[in-house]
Amino acid sequence: MFSKRFYLVLAIILTILLGTVVILSAADEISTLFNSWLEGKPRMLVKLEITLPQVDADRCVVIIKRFPTAYNPTEDGYTESIYEGVHTPGATLVAKNTLFAHVVKYRLDPRTNEYVVDYYEPQEYVIFVNCVKDNTTVFEWAKIVEVFPRSIIHTEKIEVKTERAEIGSDLIHNLGDGGEIENTFSCDIVIVKQRNDYKKGECYTWVRGPPIYSIQGLNTSFVLHTYPRSAVYLEGFSNTKFAFRPIDESQVQWGSAGKKLTPSVISRETMGLAGYYKATIYFYVRYQYEYAWYCSSIIGGCITYWLLYPTDILSVARSCEDPMLPCDLQSYTPPTPPYYRVQGSLGETLIWFNGTNEIDIPLSSITVGFTYAGVWTASLNVDFYKAVRNDTQYTAPAIRINATRYYWWWYKDNDPRNYEILVAPRYP
Repeated sequence: MFSKRFYLVLAIILTILLGTVVILSAADEISTLFNSWLEGKPRMLVKLEITLPQVDADRCVVIIKRFPTAYNPTEDGYTESIYEGVHTPGATLVAKNTLFAHVVKYRLDPRTNEYVVDYYEPQEYVIFVNCVKDNTTVFEWAKIVEVFPRSIIHTEKIEVKTERAEIGSDLIHNLGDGGEIENTFSCDIVIVKQRNDYKKGECYTWVRGPPIYSIQGLNTSFVLHTYPRSAVYLEGFSNTKFAFRPIDESQVQWGSAGKKLTPSVISRETMGLAGYYKATIYFYVRYQYEYAWYCSSIIGGCITYWLLYPTDILSVARSCEDPMLPCDLQSYTPPTPPYYRVQGSLGETLIWFNGTNEIDIPLSSITVGFTYAGVWTASLNVDFYKAVRNDTQYTAPAIRINATRYYWWWYKDNDPRNYEILVAPRYP
């Protein structure tokens, strides 16, 4: 049995290693985490430090849910509750989540020339904020946040922006009226699990991705892998409502919740594209639907929430490859190769879209008609984002080029995150 002095020394050592100033109230957290590593079951602590907006409201209800991951799954494969609380507008709250710590990326430390942890398994949370005045919602906000834990105690600062979703603004669309809609694709939700206070369902749809290019003498294709798993980022949607009782499911008003990691569950390559053509890549995606409500005397009523988010990619194809897809091939005239062009080789070349840093910028979009028969119908724009993962767990897709001629290739704007590889002839 270790002494208290021993634990104190360990806490001090760990504090130095983390570069973190730890006050006495955090000593138990440090000791618990360190013991988990000694026992061979390493844990990490993710802290979400959320600053609420200064809105004219009596109180703000905050609900946080976590999406499942490979090393930190949830009980039923859906989101799990992390935090529920009530705060005054402008307050800063801290939600804590203790998880299994699995390293998914290392980096080379230039000072020591040794590999050190870059980050542990990233976690995705959806944060709901519902601010109420006189028992009426005056501000609603929801966002999917991906956290990359850089140490076993990681703090993520999140500021709730007021421009995201003031009630009555154009950023939340009332699409739950069951009216007629025009869409490129449809996604019909089937309920797979339910009880009195929640429902969970799923549907499947094609979603537009990036373009692909070719020239005479080249055969290009888009490639997904399962080891490491290829992943992209697609749009998620949400809604919350406050009332004295649960809100009927049909009253949903969908709004964007931002980008969501969407990995592939298959290794697949599209049909090759030859000649001077440009085609569009489409992903066949499963979307999951959650409807639930939570009532408490603490919050002074009930919060009802809706979630609609992509979970995985089940197939990939290009224009004209599948009868369900548009045959929208376009002629392609190669631009003048820029200075950062790369000399392509004869034979086969695999080019990855690996990059760093994520950006909340959509690269393409498509309208999908989501329907839960007899309850609600919504026409939503599903965005494909300029964001990549590049670690041992997930990586970006790739382009395969089979060439019988000399050519140049380059990333659009010299940025792999654009998911576009342009090509042009090269003459020896």
